[in-house]
Amino acid sequence: MGKNPSNLTADEIFDRQVHRIGRATILTCIILALSIPLMAAVVFGIMPPIGPLISGIITVSSFMIPLSIAEILSFYPILGASGLYISYTTGNIANLKVPCAAIAMEAAEVKPSTKEGDIISTIAMAGSVIVCELILVAGVLLLVPLSGCLQNPLLKPAFDQILPALFGSLGAYFILKNYRLAVIPLVFGILFSIANLNTAIAVPLGVFISIFGARVLYKKGLIKA
Repeated sequence: MGKNPSNLTADEIFDRQVHRIGRATILTCIILALSIPLMAAVVFGIMPPIGPLISGIITVSSFMIPLSIAEILSFYPILGASGLYISYTTGNIANLKVPCAAIAMEAAEVKPSTKEGDIISTIAMAGSVIVCELILVAGVLLLVPLSGCLQNPLLKPAFDQILPALFGSLGAYFILKNYRLAVIPLVFGILFSIANLNTAIAVPLGVFISIFGARVLYKKGLIKA
């Protein structure tokens, strides 16, 4: 049986509220996301063939299920429970939410996997969501006036390098924090890339190899907690 609400500590009350609001929010987002194709099928009679639909669901699930499990296991120590709910509701986790949380905790001098770290990371990510929404609104308003300039062939090489530049800068930030921890993931990442390993296998495998490698380095005294 659960504890009497009157006997709960402040931390336990906070955790209960986080999970209650987080589950309701995630469930609402799932319903809203599924309502669009459902409305297209019911109202407008637009329905893909069942065979290709099931095949597509199986293909995407085989990729996303192991990837999502690996992401949750690797992101939770940094983001905390409330941070995970915010991240998986608003998206841009690896390229925005995780860096915001990590930098905020470093600036506030708190550690991941602590109550203080969870609160700081949650505040940082909530701020990033607000800023991101404001930028999206500005982008939508300016898209038409600037569309001619953005489609200029001279800018195409720059747009092609956006993702490499983004993830390269994120990688450099975490590598510089502790280069020893980065050696094993980098080596296996290069090997997986050379072997052209499927992403659904490479990401979870890379996460577990990174955790195991960090544990070995810690046991040998090469890194500190």
